[in-house]
Amino acid sequence: MPQLDTTVYLTQYRWTLLVLFLLFFLLVFFVLPTIKINWLIRKSVIKSKAVLGGDLELTKEVVFIWRHVLR
Repeated sequence: MPQLDTTVYLTQYRWTLLVLFLLFFLLVFFVLPTIKINWLIRKSVIKSKAVLGGDLELTKEVVFIWRHVLR
């Protein structure tokens, strides 16, 4: 039975580490920055709504953030 064969443990361990490292790399360098940018934009929009008293107009700060992100 291959699951009980101790000679394949090292190979499985290496592949597991490789896959987990690649997933970590993708998460840290691609997914989390996108989530952070979206969170900052939402935070500034909510803050501008509170300042404007619930109006849906965006302030210059929010527009500046969008322009900076979309460059």
